Amino acid sequence: MAIVNQRPADEHAVSPGTDPGHAENAGEARDAAAGETWVALLHRPGPAAPQDASLFADPRFGAHVQFLSRMREAGYLMAAGPLTDVPGEGMAILRLPGEGQFETAVRLATEDDPSVACGFFTVAVRPWRVILQASPAQPAQPAP
Repeated sequence: MAIVNQRPADEHAVSPGTDPGHAENAGEARDAAAGETWVALLHRPGPAAPQDASLFADPRFGAHVQFLSRMREAGYLMAAGPLTDVPGEGMAILRLPGEGQFETAVRLATEDDPSVACGFFTVAVRPWRVILQASPAQPAQPAP
């Protein structure tokens, strides 16, 4: 079972043009992802997931890792891993070449990942607009 989730804009969120401190108002925002489609895949245990055993020991988790490996080999996978606050949940960030590739991302996440197709995981596919992005040559600095 897959969940495709495009949430409406939060009615309490400040929209561009209304917040004087917003980067677009300051003329600083550059759409770092122009010509690309970015999505967040939010995975949760599905109805077919074991209730009393480790997800990681299940062979269907291996199918999920193989899907992520295929996304990496295609150049789409930017990052993936478990969320540490809720056991069994995880997130992956995909970047697809070309604008307007959301439906392709949905198909990949829901049909090409056997662990989602069989109900081991559910996935919420969320569009993501990237405004700032680290340079690949820029090493991470220790937190102050």
